[in-house]
Amino acid sequence: MKEAYQINKVYSLVLILVGAFGFLARYYQVRDWQFTALIPLFFGVILYLCTPGIRNENSAIGHVAALLTTLLIITSLVMLTKGILGDISWGRKQWIFLIVILGGIWSLRSQINYFRAQRKRKAAKAKS
Repeated sequence: MKEAYQINKVYSLVLILVGAFGFLARYYQVRDWQFTALIPLFFGVILYLCTPGIRNENSAIGHVAALLTTLLIITSLVMLTKGILGDISWGRKQWIFLIVILGGIWSLRSQINYFRAQRKRKAAKAKS
């Protein structure tokens, strides 16, 4: 799985599943609807909708996906450090943030490599 669109699709599905799991686990554990748990799910849906554009090498959609992924990584890092510093226990929420961060770094790395390869192809095409 080397293509950026494939990695984006997998990461978006992971976000959807993690968001749904966090939302449902919170409800079954505390009997409380916490809609902020759905944030990864919404990001996952948006990134999943970006997948065809990335596959068709639409650079604008690719940059939007990279920006959303970066925003999600930064937000998760802030929330993870806030959770670690605020509470010593390592719970469900911290694991979800860790999954989002690691998956985001994996996805962002593939998108950056994709952008570099796309620039090289365009430069080679311009020279010929």
